[in-house]
Amino acid sequence: MILLLATGSNVIASAQSKGQLKQQELSQLRQDISALKKHLKKQQGEKTQLEKKIQQAEQLIADNAHQIFSTQQQISILNKSLSKLNKKLSHNNQQLIAQQKLLSGQLQASYAIGRQEYLKLLLNQQNPATISRIMTYYDYFNEARSQQITEVNQLLQSIINDKQQISLTTQTLQEKQYQLQSEKKLLDEQQTERNTLVAIINTDITSKDKKLDSLLKNKKNLTLLLNKLKKALDDIPLLATEKPFSKQRGKLYWPAKGKVKKLFNHWRSVGKVKWQGHIIKAKEGAAIHSISTGRIAYSDWLRGYGLIIIIDHGDGYMSLYGHNQTLLKEVGDWVESNEIIATVGSSGGLKSVGLYFEIRHNGKPSNPSRWCKIKRA
Repeated sequence: MILLLATGSNVIASAQSKGQLKQQELSQLRQDISALKKHLKKQQGEKTQLEKKIQQAEQLIADNAHQIFSTQQQISILNKSLSKLNKKLSHNNQQLIAQQKLLSGQLQASYAIGRQEYLKLLLNQQNPATISRIMTYYDYFNEARSQQITEVNQLLQSIINDKQQISLTTQTLQEKQYQLQSEKKLLDEQQTERNTLVAIINTDITSKDKKLDSLLKNKKNLTLLLNKLKKALDDIPLLATEKPFSKQRGKLYWPAKGKVKKLFNHWRSVGKVKWQGHIIKAKEGAAIHSISTGRIAYSDWLRGYGLIIIIDHGDGYMSLYGHNQTLLKEVGDWVESNEIIATVGSSGGLKSVGLYFEIRHNGKPSNPSRWCKIKRA
């Protein structure tokens, strides 16, 4: 039995804001999950060479897909930065035109006054107060003109800096786009290799008996995993940052954008095994979101489910996201509602792309349709 150390649990219970685990606590949790995975491996038995090759291929795809996701995020940030810089440049250009017009008017006024012979104007005045007033006007005028020239020079320098920053950002953006193209090309090659392996293994298990045996083993493995996780996480409270999960029934978003294939409690093709969740047919690489606040309890490859993430929402509630292309969160990570946790894929030997989604309470499957009602835009 895999249990967290009592001392570790007591420390975790006093975790600070938003349920974040301290480094020592996080290390302890990951050690326990690692031990759990070794235990599962023994329970599952040895994988065939073909299964190992598929797992290796899917993990390579996951690594590359993770890099693609990161590159896309960087490109998005660069595009936003470039847009802001262009707006700033446009604003500064407009300001420069306005300042140049003001300066031009001042220079024309200065020329006109100069033609009236400044000294002559002063000498012709008999009243000392008038002389003092004229001197003050001239001082104000010269000070304003000097300030205007300074502002124009500052705007010119700002525009030069903006153009340099735009050029640098554009160059970086182009490099990232080339990098993305290269990563996607590699991903396509990896997918082709993986699909070939999947086709071979599917040919090898065409009989209903073999399929049923495989489904039963997969179901047993998942049940075992969930039971172990529940025991390991029982002593780790989740801080109440929103309504308890049980109060969110019917108010949650679906985890991914796509058509929901409602399979819960339906018999599978080989019979004797029922679906325990739904499949969401979504575009490969599409974002998968957490349906509610929680902590990542499991994030790894599992036979029959491929790359899977399991989130602990507290009070015995967990949500499962299977057959992912890549995983973006690690064990112990705290996630908010609607935070991106993975991308849609077909890992685990699937022939088609889709997210396998379950909700469980104390290990027992619950119909996701009762919980998720809101389509993701």
